[in-house]
Amino acid sequence: MYREKIKNIILKMKNNGNEKVFNSMTCSLQFAVYFFIVGFLLLWGSAVHAQVKLKTKVPDLCFECHKELKKAQSDPFVHFLFKEGKCVTCHDAHVGKRKGLLVDQVDTICLGCHDSIRNLVENTIVHGALREHNCTECHSAHSAKNKYLLAKEEKGLCLTCHENLNQQLQKPYICRPFKDGECSACHNSHASSVNSLLVSPPDKLCKKCHEPKCRAGSVSIASAVEEMDCTTCHSGHSSLDKGLLGPFGHKVFLDKNCEECHNPIKSPRDITTKLKGADLCFKCHKRNMSKYEYVDNDIHVKDARNPCSVCHDEHASTQKNLTKKESDVCAKCHESTERRTAAMERALKSAGCEPIKNRKCFECHIPSHSSRPLDYRADEIPLCARCHSAQHKITHPVGSDIKDPRNGRPLTCNSCHSMHSANADFMLTHDRKRALCIQCHKM
Repeated sequence: MYREKIKNIILKMKNNGNEKVFNSMTCSLQFAVYFFIVGFLLLWGSAVHAQVKLKTKVPDLCFECHKELKKAQSDPFVHFLFKEGKCVTCHDAHVGKRKGLLVDQVDTICLGCHDSIRNLVENTIVHGALREHNCTECHSAHSAKNKYLLAKEEKGLCLTCHENLNQQLQKPYICRPFKDGECSACHNSHASSVNSLLVSPPDKLCKKCHEPKCRAGSVSIASAVEEMDCTTCHSGHSSLDKGLLGPFGHKVFLDKNCEECHNPIKSPRDITTKLKGADLCFKCHKRNMSKYEYVDNDIHVKDARNPCSVCHDEHASTQKNLTKKESDVCAKCHESTERRTAAMERALKSAGCEPIKNRKCFECHIPSHSSRPLDYRADEIPLCARCHSAQHKITHPVGSDIKDPRNGRPLTCNSCHSMHSANADFMLTHDRKRALCIQCHKM
């Protein structure tokens, strides 16, 4: 049909004008005119056919089937796009690859509008639900009875995943915001540059409600501790001890027996210890009292004033063995490892090894207490088998008798898996369908 129209137009041009002039037109000009006319007619024809009239306007058309959503528009809090009936902003009207006919991943859709949260995601620490691309884990997509479209009231929502905190609510001394279920008073629910997703560092956050009142006997030491991380001695949620001390504490500290380690304290300026460095700790904790013998020349502690305090808090801690948070200790030097781990987690949904996911470095590494490579707690294979016992019953042959053809070393778990920079599912270095196998088994 369009070809006939074009022919008629050209004939008309020929008949109405000078035929010699017309015939002298260059070939390129003829083609240019020809394709311009074709493009115009095709575009015009497509536009005519695209103007299909809907039975009813959106969103009323959608509500004909999704009747429950019509009622949802009367909820106290309604998503602005849903309120304005812009269903096709998030959903494909006909077909899609995702549940709910979503036009893209949930987090991609949400962060397309919520710029402030998208900028937060660039921070080091990201909330698990957001890291796993699942905004609707916490928020209702259309409407809710709670502010910020929360799926539940704040306290109940957080405790759904953080079940261990339920036990802390039973303790006698409880931090007021935690008791009242105001988690967001201290934590950012999306991302933060501060550990535990805190809205600001503990020394600043805690002082919004609590001015330092720390004492050693009858002497105030508030000025000496006002810039310290409060959570090194105090729990942010609850405790069995007044002042929210602990939950894990040095016994002499919890018993307020400061002079067991310190010389008599007369003012904040003269706080000194009876012995210097590790000698103070070894007075009670003998070097070889556990299976993890202390290594003097370990690179992590050899230049430290007190090598023990590199990894341990001397007063109280939120972790067993009074260890500090690994994200504070390890990431300061191992920044590249942290960046690679974060990139791996963004790329692989299956990057879920618990110690790595929760940055529990000391579960596998014990600096200054191991002579093994990378300060491992145990040899590689038994170290992994502690958690992955089922996998080690059906594993590819590994051990000292099985050599890796690439380097001649014994084949271990780390020969195929990369704990901090995996490229494939199950934290493998290569895709297991083919690429991984041909690293050793040449075709």
